[in-house]
Amino acid sequence: MVDMTVVRARPAAVALAGWTLVWFIGAAWNGGTSWHFFVQGAQALADLDDPVRGGLHLYAAAPVLQIGPVALLAAALAMPWGVAGALAIWQVLGAAAGLTILWQIRQIATRVRPDLDRRSIDRRVTAAGLCMMPAWMFLAVGVAHLDDVLALLFTVLGLRAALSGRAILAGALFGLAVDAKPWALPFACLLLLLGRGRGVVLGAAVTAAVIALGWLPFFLADPATSNALHFTIPNTRLSALRVLGVHDARTPPWDRPAQAALGVALALLAWRRGRWPAVVLLAVAARIVLDPGTNKYYVAGVVVGAALWDVLGSRATMPWWTATAWIALFTARFVPMPDAAHGWLTLAYVLACAGILVAPARHPSGGPRIQPPFRSAL
Repeated sequence: MVDMTVVRARPAAVALAGWTLVWFIGAAWNGGTSWHFFVQGAQALADLDDPVRGGLHLYAAAPVLQIGPVALLAAALAMPWGVAGALAIWQVLGAAAGLTILWQIRQIATRVRPDLDRRSIDRRVTAAGLCMMPAWMFLAVGVAHLDDVLALLFTVLGLRAALSGRAILAGALFGLAVDAKPWALPFACLLLLLGRGRGVVLGAAVTAAVIALGWLPFFLADPATSNALHFTIPNTRLSALRVLGVHDARTPPWDRPAQAALGVALALLAWRRGRWPAVVLLAVAARIVLDPGTNKYYVAGVVVGAALWDVLGSRATMPWWTATAWIALFTARFVPMPDAAHGWLTLAYVLACAGILVAPARHPSGGPRIQPPFRSAL
């Protein structure tokens, strides 16, 4: 017998696939603008004969490579096909990762949104995907930042594993996310969804072990790897930091720790308030509001977090959070306006995200207030 739910979902899936293809083609034209960093890092990682700049010395010699070892290893695995071939492979896989994230969100929604039928879930996912894909294609294809792609993919996969009670798998996936990009650390707060104290501890232990396995060899082989921790970037005139009154020319020394601390704090508060679907959105918001850099690909993390909230946590039928991020934080960057306006838009969006934590809670019968399965861990 034909599943009518699947039949009804096909037009939406075809529309989303077509929309993704259009943005893929547009982003691929002169795309891969940041791929040279991955080429440099992958080649250095593979050059074990260079005792100064190769192998485990790569971060000490090139702190500009703010890319996790898992992402560099992934890039290196495709290098036998040449620089251009490796780029093409990861552009295609990166685009597929965006669709995989949307599929995972759909699968999670069928479990945690009893107030929605499959058709409603499909509509929400499709609408969120239409808003998410332009920014995602810019990340995965236009600039080809493989580290952010992997960090976000592992995070969503880790979320589903945590909700399924698979502590070891969830812990490994969140650890891999951090090994791809360190700013993913606050996402590990989603391990609290494992539900039981023993599961949370096991998941956290696995996350810590995977992170140590990825990063510790570099620090042990070359203590100058710590240079990467102090690498700074310009504090652009478009940043929310400028709006907040921080006018340092480059990254302030307190900035990165503050991003991580704020991300963890917001994530824990979201879990405590029963808004765990907003954890990724709030953690990424903590990053962009305190980041001196204003690269457009940062928005990909925002729209992934917004899509999670729009589908899994929001009472609204339309994906307003994802759409607003796409328009105000991504599309607006192509519109001529004063530099400071972009900082204000970022700050306004982040403050709106913080409002999720204080909005009145509802039960699924009147809109979801999705309780974490274990609330006494804090």
